[in-house]
Order: sequence, then C-alpha cells, then structure tokens
Amino acid sequence: MEQGLTTSHFVLCVCSDKYIEKANGGIGGAGYEKRILAAEMMDNDDKRFIIPVIKRNFQVRKLPTFLSGLKYVDFDNGQYYDNYQELLERIYDEDIKKKPPLGSNPFISSIISDQITTKLSIEQIEFQNPVFEGKASFDYKRNSGSYTIGEGDYIFVTHWSECGHNSIHCYRDYIYRLGYNPNYTEFPSPNEFINFDFSSRAKSVNVGEIVLLENRNHKFAALRVTRVVRRDEDINHLLEFEYKIYKEIESE
Repeated sequence: MEQGLTTSHFVLCVCSDKYIEKANGGIGGAGYEKRILAAEMMDNDDKRFIIPVIKRNFQVRKLPTFLSGLKYVDFDNGQYYDNYQELLERIYDEDIKKKPPLGSNPFISSIISDQITTKLSIEQIEFQNPVFEGKASFDYKRNSGSYTIGEGDYIFVTHWSECGHNSIHCYRDYIYRLGYNPNYTEFPSPNEFINFDFSSRAKSVNVGEIVLLENRNHKFAALRVTRVVRRDEDINHLLEFEYKIYKEIESE
C-alpha cells in the first residue's frame, strides 16, 4: 500500500461514512493510509494528486479531517454523468467541457448518441445493488421500472409500476416466480415459502408487505416495501424497499 500511494500520479480516496470514521480515529488500513497521505501532503505543495470521491456518505462534513479543504467529487448527489465528467477532467487535468474548435459541429449525431449511451451506462449504478442484504431507493418511473439486486446465480431483476399512493405493482417478468402473502410483514424462513401464492404474474403490494422472488436459477429473495411516493407529474416518483437474498438454503 505504501509504495502504491507514494508513487501514484493520482490517488482516489473514496470517502464513505466508515472510511471517515476509521481515518479520523486512526483505525486499521484507513488509519495507516491517512498517515501515509498526510505525510505526502506535507511534502507536496500541490495537493491535487488526491481526489476525494464521496460515496455512501451521510456526514455533514464530507471529508476526514486530514483531507479538509480539498475539492471532492460527490457521487451521492444523483448527478452521475456530470460527476463522471468532472472526475475525468480532474484525472486528465484538462477541460473536457471546452468549446470545440471553429468549424467543427458540436451537434454531430454520432457524438450526441455516444454521450447519451455513456450517460445511460453511468446512471445504471442508480438501479442496482449487488449486496445480498440491503436497501433500494429509486424512481420507479425510470429505467423501465427495473431494479437489480444480487449478482451471479443470485441476481434478481425486480420490475415495478405505479399503483396507489401507498402501494406498488410488482411483476415476475424478469424472474421465474413471484410469491405474495399479505399476512407477512417480516422476512419468512425458507420453510415458510410454501405459504406464499406463486400463481400470478403481478401483485399489488402495500407498504410494509413482503413479496418473495424466485429467479431462474431457483434462488430466492424476499423484499419488504417500506415507502412509495407517487406524484402527479411523470418524474421524481419513489420506491424504497428492504431485501434479503437467501444463501443459507443450500446448507439446510
């Protein structure tokens, strides 16, 4: 780690809640990294070689103390494409937003198409969470109503659409089966899966209720809807849910 940090042209420092806590407390690898970078900053007048990146950071002070005053790139503000552009600009030390030379056309269709493709690819980050137990929060009117959880054999592409102000439609379109039982508000144990109705393509799920998903690899996940925001405008709708992907079934 020490050689990599001291010889790198740039260092991206991902400042999450946990990183700030460990860096400020001098704990573990983050604490060791802090001591190395702090020494480098003392010896280097140009502090731009360190680029703080904000991700999963809910602190009022977005940076650990030793990085205070540095310009950071905030990937928590939802502007993924703009942040990606800004990060590239910092890394390559050039203004990628500068005007094109005289005589060139800034509206060439292929360039615009490439920019849209890049923007969509970056924004996919908003609609996936690879961890096996966690939370999701997204606008269900975007990305065709889909949100992906898990990875590998344990991947689930969930699919949703508008219902009521405190409910949401859930579909089995990209999975094998969809189970529903309105009597469940807590994640069921595997031996309770049989109590769910798997006969329908879609179900209307109220806030607080559980849906059970089976993917095409016959793995299971349970989702609990925690919040639904429905607006009159066709933008800024919100679905939040908690989920658990069952890996322990294999060992039972």
